[in-house]
Amino acid sequence: MKKKITISSEKRKDIINKAIPITLLAIMLISGFNSVSAFMNYRAANKEYTGLAQYVAPATSGSTEAQSTTASDNPEATTETAEAQAGEDTTAAEATEAPEETVVLPEIPDMDIDFDSLASINEDFVGWLIVPALEISYPILKGPDNEHYLHETFEHNRNKAGAIFMDSFNYPDFRDLNTFIYGHNMRDGSMFGSLKKLGEQPELIDDEPYIYVYTPRASYQFQIVAYYTTYKKSDTYQFITNPREYDAYLDYIGEVNELTNVPKTDLSEYPKLMTLSTCKGSAGTSNRFVIHSVLVSKVKNE
Repeated sequence: MKKKITISSEKRKDIINKAIPITLLAIMLISGFNSVSAFMNYRAANKEYTGLAQYVAPATSGSTEAQSTTASDNPEATTETAEAQAGEDTTAAEATEAPEETVVLPEIPDMDIDFDSLASINEDFVGWLIVPALEISYPILKGPDNEHYLHETFEHNRNKAGAIFMDSFNYPDFRDLNTFIYGHNMRDGSMFGSLKKLGEQPELIDDEPYIYVYTPRASYQFQIVAYYTTYKKSDTYQFITNPREYDAYLDYIGEVNELTNVPKTDLSEYPKLMTLSTCKGSAGTSNRFVIHSVLVSKVKNE
């Protein structure tokens, strides 16, 4: 017959009292290790990307200005003006032509970027992204898939910060109707960690509502027109390939947009869109914070 072993309530309490501090100590050690590991990751990534900034600097020659004329560039508008003038019972002396309305687009800041050196470091290099209002300035990569650069930096180092990268299904020359750019929401605000600031402080883009992309072939200026929180598999991430899908996508953005003072932009000619996307919340969340922008100016490099 087996002897039944019993533990007194006092001894049970003693065991629990000893186990609690040991458990708390283990939790503290694990938490401390994770904090140190995160700090080392942030530090290594920031050091790397700060070093890459040596290849990018404001040009000394000034800025590139783009212009568009609404009347002369629009054949229909010119025809309507001619018909109206022909129908008027006036003499040639009395008839006067209205001056052409010239729209001067904001300047694209000139940048001296050593594209060759950056491409020699990483052959997946596409261009350089700058969002002045959110203090974002990083190289853009385009990997073989959308997983490759989640935890690999520009210089091919394993790091939780990863890299800023273009969707693998997009063309690298921004010819798609919508180009997606992804980046991690880092706690220290690096990478795309500052995107969410726009939701908290929309006034940040009052003075500088533009995003700039510099590639070896051209410089692009996009105007921010929307931001909102969504989820990983929402309609935000659908690709658009024709005018009908484009219009439907704009309708969708209009329904979810959290930007109250939406700037007036001409969308009649289906200008290219660029979408910046990052996670929102704790690690592993399906929530996303996105910013939509519209191409307003493009200057080809000489």
